[in-house]
Amino acid sequence: MKISVNRNILWCNAFTGRLAELGVKHVCISPGSRSTSLTLSFSSNKNFFVYPIVDERSSAFFALGLAKESKTPVAIVTTSGTAVAELYPAIIEAYYQRVPLIVCTADRPSNLRESGANQTINQQDIFHNHIRLFRDAGLPEIKKLSSVRKLAETALRIATIENKGPVHLNFPFEKPFEPDAITDYVLENTIEKIYANDSFDLSPQKKNKPNISQLKKLFAEKKRGLILVGYNNFHDDFANLISSFSERFGYPIYIDGASCLRFGTHSKENIIENLTSLIRSEKFREKYDPELIIQFGATPTANVLLDYFKNSSSEKILVNEFGDRNDPSLTAKKIIKCNPSDFCKSILENSATKRKKDFEWLDDFKNMNMIARITKEKFITNSSFPFEGRVCLETINALEVDSNLMISNSLPIRDTDFFAPTQNKRIKLFTNRGASGIDGINSTALGIAKSSAKQTFLIVGDLALYHDLNGLHNAVKFNIPLTVILINNSGGGIFESLPIAEYKDFLTDSFLTPLSINLGRFVKAYNGKFIQIKDWTHLKKELKFSYRSKKLTVLEIKTDAKHSKLLRQKFWGAVAKTIDQYIDEIKNRRNSISHFSR
Repeated sequence: MKISVNRNILWCNAFTGRLAELGVKHVCISPGSRSTSLTLSFSSNKNFFVYPIVDERSSAFFALGLAKESKTPVAIVTTSGTAVAELYPAIIEAYYQRVPLIVCTADRPSNLRESGANQTINQQDIFHNHIRLFRDAGLPEIKKLSSVRKLAETALRIATIENKGPVHLNFPFEKPFEPDAITDYVLENTIEKIYANDSFDLSPQKKNKPNISQLKKLFAEKKRGLILVGYNNFHDDFANLISSFSERFGYPIYIDGASCLRFGTHSKENIIENLTSLIRSEKFREKYDPELIIQFGATPTANVLLDYFKNSSSEKILVNEFGDRNDPSLTAKKIIKCNPSDFCKSILENSATKRKKDFEWLDDFKNMNMIARITKEKFITNSSFPFEGRVCLETINALEVDSNLMISNSLPIRDTDFFAPTQNKRIKLFTNRGASGIDGINSTALGIAKSSAKQTFLIVGDLALYHDLNGLHNAVKFNIPLTVILINNSGGGIFESLPIAEYKDFLTDSFLTPLSINLGRFVKAYNGKFIQIKDWTHLKKELKFSYRSKKLTVLEIKTDAKHSKLLRQKFWGAVAKTIDQYIDEIKNRRNSISHFSR
């Protein structure tokens, strides 16, 4: 028996149905005519949570947030033309953070390219510098339905396992797009045969293993080591393993401010969270140059730490699952392509449980970290409202266990890196540190919040909030509660901390960009609550109340970028002074002991 079909719809159903069978749950769709068949196919499949978002850029960043929090691939649908280009910023971020996105773009038939056809651009591999896979599906053909199901399989395997990150599938269509517009008559069992072919293995590939014998020898020789942990999706299992690794070899651990491993119930015994303050001491840099640095995950946030890494004479090893070169200094000679947890397990299982350690090395780091911690606590306690560096600290202290915290780029992530303490409560931390842009921050945070049952907070600057105002509409459309801590320093405050600050005329005219608008009115237009914070007590109170909020809430803190810059410098100067004194004291003490022992 033959049935009537629209080949575009049947083609898309074969594709979306396979994605659903393989576990894809979320899809973000921006409306358009050429993508009608894809939109109808995803929307009619009850296995998908569908998010219609008119702004393609916001849609892509919302999908990024969904994928980050759910740890699952998320599909994105757009029509043809410039709508496709709007996805690029989020794709770049997903590429560098290795977040799986299935990007599905509708297109005109290939013969219409460069013909003046409306809303037609060259979409062939348009994201080629920042995509893990590109495939053009070709025009729908009934006899090739099995190929579009295989395309879904290939895309998912690449995006989630083989080369994790975003993939781009381009779907050209000819009219008509709607289900009732009949294009073909096919045998009923033709479709049944296609859908019966379900077998497909999405299990992980064989894991890479480090060269144990070579590394055992290296760790046996290098007693003065340092472990750096950059941002990544590390969890408690890795936290426990890295603690054991540190204990075994006597290496202190620095956890970047963009990593959630600063928080949680794992051991913090050897974590040196104030390293970026310690290395501002010239005496520290001279005396405490490691023999070996092991970096897990991505590039650290602070430039001062990147300079320390670059100028170190140590041997440097990068360890990450896909062998990415996360080293802007280009001084690391060894990159180990291995899951960090598997790396630690292999080394711990194959190295001596008792080995000679340089106890002075580890103890000195821990003692100096404690000195910096005490100095910081006193400094923060005495800092008057509204010091930017204290905002992140007050926010983190106010968060309940298992809350989500998204930190925007520019100054917020740097202040978190400098001032966030280690804490024994679990906090899920999120950042867009792939390309480190300020675009799409609101949308990403709202995607995270929508995917999670936990309260979500966002620390963001005024320019980043403004840059993605359209994204706030998602809070209204999808009824998403989000608490935003808005640091309003009148635009471009980070430039006060950069060398360009010395060029006052250019700084004022071309870099500082005060908005001179009432952001509160925009927030209220999106049905949000806008509160201007008066002091630290007021901030704590509103953060506590926000757990009962079921809507978008923005807590604005107006700051002075110049004053905050001076306070940071004062803090670092105070730490450097106390560290210099400590180094002189232990040097004299050890010289005395050495002299006495003779």
